[in-house]
Amino acid sequence: MEFGEHLKEWRGHRRMSQLELASEAGISSRHLSFLETGRSRPSEGMILRLSAVLDIPARDQGLLFSAAGFRPRFGTVPAKSLASVPPAVAEAIGLILGRHDPYPGVVFDHEYNVLTANPAFLGLAGMAGVAVSPGDNFLDAYLGPTALRSIVVNWAHSAADLVHRIRAEAWLQGPRSPLSKRIERLAAQDDIKAALETFPQTDRLPILPIQMKIGVKRFNWITTLTSFGSAQDALVQGVLIESFFPADAETRAHFEGV
Repeated sequence: MEFGEHLKEWRGHRRMSQLELASEAGISSRHLSFLETGRSRPSEGMILRLSAVLDIPARDQGLLFSAAGFRPRFGTVPAKSLASVPPAVAEAIGLILGRHDPYPGVVFDHEYNVLTANPAFLGLAGMAGVAVSPGDNFLDAYLGPTALRSIVVNWAHSAADLVHRIRAEAWLQGPRSPLSKRIERLAAQDDIKAALETFPQTDRLPILPIQMKIGVKRFNWITTLTSFGSAQDALVQGVLIESFFPADAETRAHFEGV
């Protein structure tokens, strides 16, 4: 795609008119029209200015620079493993997971593929008979026809909440977000449709309550997300840490070994 096509697509995705985008970017609507049709070539500064207004992620900004004939200022390829992120970030993630022990924690990329997890998360998954490895997709596991459904007591409610949350995140990622394609594929399943009809909206974001029953054990959790965002690094932008916190004394006692 040409730069103008990318720009027009992003503007449409953000539901902005040419006049609105031009006004917020401090340029004339005529100049913006010329940029979108290819009659004008953007400067690097103009790409940065328009990207800031449209809130375009770093990896997609890199694509805009390439499409305009410039060397990308930012990487366009997200992290595929924890080893591929900058060492300082990997160390920070390790510290966060370590300090969250003995409670479960897991790290995802921007599509919710697992990058790493702490021993408590792996132990909880093992109790449920679910093997977790880097590269596995959390959304496929939680929303798809897997063993997780049988142990999550409030699966329908939490699944609907999760779909609402992911749709919001996918919209931020842009018009060609792989996350959007994944969540809409999963949301098209009959049981997910039923869950969304029963719980059409949520007031619980960004916290996701999860109730589990594994054998005779019952665990109640709330989960929260910590995101790593860097305007200069597509490897880091979108990396998420999902932290599980006990929502009752029994869950806390089990994992603290009390």
